[in-house]
Amino acid sequence: MSGSPPTLTLPLKGGGDEKETLSLSTGGVYHLRYPCTNSSIVLLRGPEDDTASEAIMRFRLTYAGELRPTQRDPIGDQSDPLATHKHRVRKVFHQQLKRLWGTDKFLKESKILQYPGGGLEQAHPDSDLPPMSEVLANLYREFGYRFVPLVREDFHLLCSLRILFLRRDGRGSVIQAGDIDNRIKTIIDALRRPRSASELVGHESPADGEDPFFVLLEDDNQVSHLEVETDVLLEPLTPADADQRKVNLFVTVEIRPYVVTKLNSGFA
Repeated sequence: MSGSPPTLTLPLKGGGDEKETLSLSTGGVYHLRYPCTNSSIVLLRGPEDDTASEAIMRFRLTYAGELRPTQRDPIGDQSDPLATHKHRVRKVFHQQLKRLWGTDKFLKESKILQYPGGGLEQAHPDSDLPPMSEVLANLYREFGYRFVPLVREDFHLLCSLRILFLRRDGRGSVIQAGDIDNRIKTIIDALRRPRSASELVGHESPADGEDPFFVLLEDDNQVSHLEVETDVLLEPLTPADADQRKVNLFVTVEIRPYVVTKLNSGFA
């Protein structure tokens, strides 16, 4: 593989200040061998692996379409050449997360009180306060958007991702059509809110139905467990996806508090 592999620095929630720097080309503490003989790859093992308790919130996000590999992270003021592509994927996840916020009883009815200093606290659902999504959207007025991340640092939540990755490559192959680890990095970037206006090139203003704009993560360091299972996508090839970059993704998201507070008590 050419160039420096992308990395994620992920804190182990509930484990003090320890962090794992995850090199996606080697699977972090789990080495990924080429060719891959085992289609299930644990990229990061989080503290929730050691508990038998059920996740408080579980849902699935899906994506079907082209997924380009992230060759390396931008350095300094460099722009991300895949910014437009990643935001197109982010828009797909936004539609599903928007429906989640509109149908899940806790998310739909929750209200939070914002103190003058910026602190937040869970409020009674019958209060006259605005819904939680609106309070969060106003906290994240950035780059012409209002973002609503579900997993935030001050919510004290563990976020586990288990991805079923169906792709055109032959069974056991991870080299063809772009390295799978680099495409996983693209997925993670699309699940978080943009960090700068340069990540919104070509999408400088929200489209209809994108105010507010829903994302899963405030930042990618909120992922505590990342697991990928790969298999062959058996859909017939069409001229539109003959370059073999068409994938089908099924992302199982599990969220639970690692410290129960008034703010996240609805998750507990």
